[in-house]
Amino acid sequence: MTGRLAALGAGALWGAVAAAAAGSRAGAAGTVAALCRSGGSTRLGWVRPAPWPLVRGRLAAIGAALDAPEVVLLGTGGWCFAAQALGEATGTRGRLVPLDSLDPGAIGSVLLAGSGRHRAYLAVSGSGTTLEARMLVAVVSACLPGRLVWLRDETAPPDGFALSPHGTADQVAMLGAPLSMAFLAAADIVDSAGLAAAYPRFLRRRAGIAARAARRATGVAVAGPVRVRFVAPRWSGPGLRRWLLQLGRQVLCGKSGPFRPAVEVSAPGELAPVSVGPSGGQGEWVRRAVPGADAAGEHAAGSASLDFAAYPRGLPALLEICYAAGVFTACLGLRAGIEVADHPNVRAYKDHLPHADPDAPPAPPVAAADLPAHAAAWLAARPRVRRLHAVRYWAGGPDADPVAARLAAAAGLPCEMHEGSAWNHHSFQAVYADPGTAVLLLTRPTATRDGLPRPVAEAARTLDRIALATHRALPDRSLLLAVEHGTVAALPATLPRSSAVRAAPEPAGGG
Repeated sequence: MTGRLAALGAGALWGAVAAAAAGSRAGAAGTVAALCRSGGSTRLGWVRPAPWPLVRGRLAAIGAALDAPEVVLLGTGGWCFAAQALGEATGTRGRLVPLDSLDPGAIGSVLLAGSGRHRAYLAVSGSGTTLEARMLVAVVSACLPGRLVWLRDETAPPDGFALSPHGTADQVAMLGAPLSMAFLAAADIVDSAGLAAAYPRFLRRRAGIAARAARRATGVAVAGPVRVRFVAPRWSGPGLRRWLLQLGRQVLCGKSGPFRPAVEVSAPGELAPVSVGPSGGQGEWVRRAVPGADAAGEHAAGSASLDFAAYPRGLPALLEICYAAGVFTACLGLRAGIEVADHPNVRAYKDHLPHADPDAPPAPPVAAADLPAHAAAWLAARPRVRRLHAVRYWAGGPDADPVAARLAAAAGLPCEMHEGSAWNHHSFQAVYADPGTAVLLLTRPTATRDGLPRPVAEAARTLDRIALATHRALPDRSLLLAVEHGTVAALPATLPRSSAVRAAPEPAGGG
């Protein structure tokens, strides 16, 4: 498979992709289709935009089903990252509130803000069984009920709609923006008039966008270590940055021995970001350098950069950024002969979820101030490690910026600071296959759940299960610590303290 697509020029490659999306399975188009399968379906919805009248009709049906002045989007990974990026691009969330975290603080802030309001919930999951999405649905259904509408592969009228404007199972979270109904419905909620103007404009420009992105992909080596860098616009925040990280790391990384890409997202003017995370609660993204450390490292031999720094803020720009980045990344992966719509490594931690008991902590609690010393001592016995990821599964702990800086300084390694379980969706696929990356997994003591409303406590317990399962999937390269720091965000006193929460089904697929 590899040789056939890698040898094609940009025009022939994109022609094969377009032909596969139109249904052809002959020649190179058949190879493209085979490499774009996931969950038993061919996922080429990122290629072919639906006409605006069809999209407009789908949006009207979803809007009528929701029928609420405010909508909470419940989803994980790329589905929710893209919804967050919409708020960053437009400067307003409109009527949309994205929620992708089982963290009690995140849930509490959404529930507090919605108390007394008429709300609807839009849940997104291709399979309909993604663990976090199902648990979020259970929590809001118990604590603050409202009309629930699903977007998934299989439709179930009147409250279940297709993720694809074409009505087929052709969408996947990592490539879901800007052509899935998850993105388009969120955009319609945020700025309906803006979408009505931006989408037809995008249709007129998309052929040129695709051609340029495919041409850029054919100029990149698909063997050996390669550094892929996305330069995000100055106005971008955590949503767009996480979406780009998931796009690159889930599509390209950890799937091929000969092709070993490293994917970075940076701000304009940065050479190699070594600390990536929201700073000071303001949603800004920061960089902390480590003297003598190179985040690119062994990937200096080859590089590719997509620079979106000059794109203006707005919905038209976001449509073009997501489409260009998706076409470039998918075409690069297709040339390397990898299955671009699947992320098989995530099964490594999902397989541990049924057996992970979050009530049996694997280590004693640690004070936040002692984290750097613990990490440095643990890393001293692991000389092969060249990079560190620190992942916080509960908010309300130490600020990401200073912790990342102290960890990087203590360890003498580049350090990325992330929030879980978003990290599981955007970076686990890459890290699992990279023995040079170690992971510090930060949870809270189990007693932190005491006193929470039962539905919220059950969500927190599930988040702890994910952290423990992640640790077991990376037994030699991860350290799981329960961090004593701060308090959990306040929750409404009126929330039920003994509500039953139906167990969320085990995850199927990647969301």
